[in-house]
Amino acid sequence: MPPLSAFEKANLDRQGFDCLDDEAKRIYALPLRFTPVVGTACIVIGLTLQSSLWLGTMALITLSGALLPRGMFIDVAYNLGVRHLFRATPLPSTPTPRRFSYLFSTILLTGSALSFQHGAPAAGYILGGIVAIGGATLAITLWCVGSWAYRMLLRTNARSRHHAI
Repeated sequence: MPPLSAFEKANLDRQGFDCLDDEAKRIYALPLRFTPVVGTACIVIGLTLQSSLWLGTMALITLSGALLPRGMFIDVAYNLGVRHLFRATPLPSTPTPRRFSYLFSTILLTGSALSFQHGAPAAGYILGGIVAIGGATLAITLWCVGSWAYRMLLRTNARSRHHAI
């Protein structure tokens, strides 16, 4: 397994995996791409079919990741089944910045599903497409836009509280 670049290590840190040492990050780097690959593929299928049911189901799956650090359905499928095919280590618990990203995806996918349900396919494609692009970016680079937004919001809120005192 090749070493991780500084960019990839920093991206894992920003997702909340900063408690892992470099060796653990190297070991988890590939398995942590499983969920965004599968999720993105499923979202693309939902968008292609313009299926509000499919996209609504994906919203529920991402919600499971937002609410349950060890309960994201795709992560559970990986941990209970897929990883055994490759003799890989189980995925670690999902840290808060990545869970925030799942919550953001849940909102966008719900909007996409509702848009298709109510005859607004352009909005459905835009909202679902944002999640698909974010998932593809995460799978390829380990850069998570939702984790980035979480960090930006925390930084902004910390500054606001500091100036208010």
